[in-house]
Amino acid sequence: MTGLNPVKIHGFDPLTETIDLPGADQAIFQEATKRVVQNILKSYTSYFDVFSEMFQNALDAIDLKASSNPVGWTPCIWIEVNIQDRIIRVTDNGIGMSLEQFLYCFRPNVSFKNRRQSRGHKGVGATFLAYGYSLVTLKTKKGNESYAARMRNGRQWADDSAGHYERPRLESMSFSSAELESSDSGTSIEVVIGEGQRPNLPWLNASSAQQWLQVFRARTPLGGIYLSSPEKATKTEVKLRVVDAAGEASEITLANPQYNYPHEIPFLQRVKSIREIQRALSSIKGDPQEQMRKVPENFKRLDASWEVWDKSELLEDESPFARELDMAGREIIERHNVIVYACFVSTAKTWNKWRDEIVRINKVADVMKGGLIIASDHMVQGERMVIPLTSAIGYQANTHIIVHFTDGNPDMGRKAFQPELKAVAEELSKRVVDIFKKYISLMREDAGNPIQSASRELQEWLAAQEAWRNKNPMEYAFGNGRLAFVSTPQSEQDVVALFHELLGAQIIRGLYIYATSEHLRYDSLCFTDYPDQNFAFDYELNPLGVAGPQIGDGASGAMVMEYKFSLDGLIADFAKEEKYERDVQLCVCWEIGNSYEEKYAAVSLLIGTNGGDRTFYGATHKIFRDRTPEFEVICLKDIMSYLSDRVKEEARQRALYESTM
Repeated sequence: MTGLNPVKIHGFDPLTETIDLPGADQAIFQEATKRVVQNILKSYTSYFDVFSEMFQNALDAIDLKASSNPVGWTPCIWIEVNIQDRIIRVTDNGIGMSLEQFLYCFRPNVSFKNRRQSRGHKGVGATFLAYGYSLVTLKTKKGNESYAARMRNGRQWADDSAGHYERPRLESMSFSSAELESSDSGTSIEVVIGEGQRPNLPWLNASSAQQWLQVFRARTPLGGIYLSSPEKATKTEVKLRVVDAAGEASEITLANPQYNYPHEIPFLQRVKSIREIQRALSSIKGDPQEQMRKVPENFKRLDASWEVWDKSELLEDESPFARELDMAGREIIERHNVIVYACFVSTAKTWNKWRDEIVRINKVADVMKGGLIIASDHMVQGERMVIPLTSAIGYQANTHIIVHFTDGNPDMGRKAFQPELKAVAEELSKRVVDIFKKYISLMREDAGNPIQSASRELQEWLAAQEAWRNKNPMEYAFGNGRLAFVSTPQSEQDVVALFHELLGAQIIRGLYIYATSEHLRYDSLCFTDYPDQNFAFDYELNPLGVAGPQIGDGASGAMVMEYKFSLDGLIADFAKEEKYERDVQLCVCWEIGNSYEEKYAAVSLLIGTNGGDRTFYGATHKIFRDRTPEFEVICLKDIMSYLSDRVKEEARQRALYESTM
């Protein structure tokens, strides 16, 4: 079938401004449009974003067609992940697209979906796919009409600040799709991931269709959350094909995939729901201790317990949830038809065992773990959060909680929810842990906090620290004082403590902390202020000072600061796409490590007059990528050595770094 209106498609600019102005004025509107696109791209930071957007669009198209009850139609989604060629393609035999939808679907903030009936409706996902990658191909058919086009260099144009790339336009092409050959409607979208673009498909170390399906069910809309409305579960056949890095293909088909609920993990042998446990206990006479002692053996030494609580149970006056909710919280639960799923596993090692033995993927890929996940409109959204416990925090790692909102309406990029929804989810998660704690004696012994004697653990820790101090002492005196930290750091927490001592002692100056965080993506926000020449670099008098142009320039804007024991940890976070180099301005660490050498170069600011290029007072290194400075490092090990013996440390720095650029 050949597409109609190919002339109208070819050369069409999905971003075209519907306004006729002189060239200079038109350029202003075009630049504003580009900023909108750039903001959309910045909102997508997860490894799984591209998959999530493609899957949710396919599922929405299937749902929309299903609403008309077509006779003899079997809904189907075809997925191909080609690691060798860096291609992702998703095809559905859903409703298809009209010419208008085809032309404008890539346009920011344009959505043809019904907000309350669709997973996605902000009109930014397709924009992300089109302008976040090097090549996107879109094909659709609906009745007697079919259209096909590709668009090139969307990402290059979005990132281009020098005007080397023109705004990309559609290139019409003939329609062909083996999957849709016998279908009267459907859509196929293919994304080519360019060099250096996310996600890095090989990083997951998943080479088979079975592995990718397990991951997709845990982290994308393919793992649907239909607990509050089972009738919404899409009766869809998913056919997944994966081509590995060597070109070998594997395929798997699954009907009606849903979320990878932890209590269904195959190696968990003894699993009971909270309702089952409560029924078993209520049938036994006696006080709670007596009931626990006499409960049948198959309720003891459990590998996991789990439960689902719907809206009515959450709001029931005597429930452990409702007692802690104010009127605003109750209204949110009612309006968004909130439902909670939770699973408590006897040991946090369950997550690693699932990753290593069931899915067999990269050991740093935390696809499933304990924590709080907010879901909306039948799909997981954003990143896992820490359950905000104030006591028994050992249970955080054992408890996997999903709080699902109907029409939760997260921000673009599907990352953050309105603060009031997040607050309700956090409150519900705390109450869930309280419920599981009641039955902790029924779990296997390694559940939650360690059983060993706290006093013995303390004594062992004390002995270990004394031995460490004897072998690794650290003494530094200044003026009339000395640092309170008396041994070399062993952990990131030690790095934080020592760094703040250096700040308090004014050894590192002009840096101020807005806030720190244990559970957000980044560790700290800071700013700098260098009011006078006392902060300026001078090789003889002030070798830790900063570049002259910053002096007297007032407080800087907020900047991201990361704490690591080794810079290797931050480089690993970049590789896992848990953090992004474009966001980080400063890393405070104990040692540099060597992982940076694969992609970066380091210039020591402790050599000669190099310090005259500092942004941060006391920075020891500047990290470059392709000769472009990315961020600075304060390596505490090096700065302490420099303060103790400047000549010796500068000589060591020259030997290590002078030939790296």
